[in-house]
Amino acid sequence: MGKIWRRILIGIVILAAIIGIVAKLLEPEEYTNTKPRQNTECTITQRVLDEAGKMTDKQKKDLEALIAEKEQLIGCDIVILTINEPGLDSYDEIRDYTQAYYEDNKFGWNKANGDGIIYVDDWETGYTWMCTTGLAKTRLDDTDTEQIVDSANEIVNDNPYEAYTSIVNNAATMIQTGRSSYVQINPIIVFLAAAVIGAIFVGIQLIGHGGKDTVLRSTYAKGGVQMNEKQDIFLHSHVTRTKRPSKSSGGGGKVGGTGGHGGAGGRH
Repeated sequence: MGKIWRRILIGIVILAAIIGIVAKLLEPEEYTNTKPRQNTECTITQRVLDEAGKMTDKQKKDLEALIAEKEQLIGCDIVILTINEPGLDSYDEIRDYTQAYYEDNKFGWNKANGDGIIYVDDWETGYTWMCTTGLAKTRLDDTDTEQIVDSANEIVNDNPYEAYTSIVNNAATMIQTGRSSYVQINPIIVFLAAAVIGAIFVGIQLIGHGGKDTVLRSTYAKGGVQMNEKQDIFLHSHVTRTKRPSKSSGGGGKVGGTGGHGGAGGRH
């Protein structure tokens, strides 16, 4: 028994090491910008363009300050635009509008139509879109952009300023880490997880050996026992079929951009 437990312990240690190595290999490299803004073609200095009038002057000023800080940190332009455009009543239209606005105004940290993010919220139709370009597109995948948009749309009707602040903070954090789903794994947690897996394995093995039947029908009967008759008795069966309810469509959503842009959209 002592040898078995030693082998189990060694197995747990090896498993913990493997989990730790895999987690380290999957850990994205953290990014921090060190270059000044190089785009000289963009003439717009504002980053908060509240054409729909959803924020107070103080809120816009505070959001501008936050954006300036995050832009320097990640090396990407960050633009928040609110509008009232009844014609933008589909995901394709709000997407094309957002991308064209970014391109026409030559946003981008490193160059015109370069590294950056623009978020457009159409309060007339409720459609929203976040466009990512250059570095932002590289560092944010579809899951990231969709999560940012969905999180903002959950609170934007009650608190637009808080929603737009969350977009700036979440986008900057995800660009730095490279992925929203990344969670740093504590070595102690890795070892405990391996120990739990090992304990479950041991338990299964012990139960399997303990429940093994070593007595056969032929053990106490000469020549064994012969079954002369076999009968299956079906007593009763009742099956109920219920239609599975479909998922609620809600506001829907769409991911992916065109013309070298990435992004995701939602509706509130």
